[in-house]
Amino acid sequence: MLFVISGITTLLFFNIERTAFNSATYKQAFENQKLYERMPDILANALLTSTSENINADPYLKALSVEDWKATVTSLLPPEESKALADSALDAVFDYVNGRTDSAVISLALFKSHLTGNSGVAAIQKILQAQPTCTAEQLLQIGLGFVKTGDVALCNPPQELMGLMTPLFESQLQVMTIAIPNQVTLIPATRSGTPADPRIKLNWARTVMKIMPVFPLLLLFCVTIFAVRSLVDWLKWWGYPFLITGGSTALIALVGAPLLGYSIQLVLQSQGFGLLPPILFSAIGETIGAVTGEILRPVLIEGSILAIIGLGMVLATLFTSKKENRL
Repeated sequence: MLFVISGITTLLFFNIERTAFNSATYKQAFENQKLYERMPDILANALLTSTSENINADPYLKALSVEDWKATVTSLLPPEESKALADSALDAVFDYVNGRTDSAVISLALFKSHLTGNSGVAAIQKILQAQPTCTAEQLLQIGLGFVKTGDVALCNPPQELMGLMTPLFESQLQVMTIAIPNQVTLIPATRSGTPADPRIKLNWARTVMKIMPVFPLLLLFCVTIFAVRSLVDWLKWWGYPFLITGGSTALIALVGAPLLGYSIQLVLQSQGFGLLPPILFSAIGETIGAVTGEILRPVLIEGSILAIIGLGMVLATLFTSKKENRL
């Protein structure tokens, strides 16, 4: 019974440690839930935060709302490049969680390269069209080539002026490209290596999960040394625990997804805010069901294999016992 309990616990927690802290798990969950389209939200919020905290950022960048940034990102990045940025964000976050880096950042080089092309002009036009109609004073300011948003807000000029303003847009985009940072910090390095580092407690828990397979193996070794005296004994003492452990684990993997999902949700709520940027935290929270499925898939496979091996050993025990009785 002790082996069964430790075996089930080991299969569950060992696979949780192996898959829950791997960015590939979440990439597959994002794919299944079609959440890669959330990347414009992630990048828009990151850009908004970065420019608002940068005292050297130009006023017109600070005036852009999160919706303006989202429209810009959507216009500049096609879906496949948006997906690449999302994968980059996940890799950066889990590199941080796994201790490979002290912060999580994503590069904006691709975004900035699009900004200076035709798609950049189209994005500016889209932002302006979403603004209130320009006043005479704002039109005069635009005509002078000073598109500022410190004292004068962005505005929507008449449609007939849009084409005439293209050279101005292009010059302003060059300025914007310089002003936008080359990378955005998702998780700063301020707490890394300090007692407030959220990874410290997590690493202790993960260490326990990693060494858990030692306990059922030790029990199995002890049973073999102290209880096994023949081939039948070996098949019996290994077969039944394997069958019960594997079958129970496979059953838990099939029906236990809601409970595991709830447990992951609790962990995210208690520890996630220190490990994940808010928007990515929200996106992962929405994929809990898919993430749970990714985590439990290897548990189901391994449990089934263990149950099949145990069943084979049990059948071999019965066959060998009958053969010995005949003799």
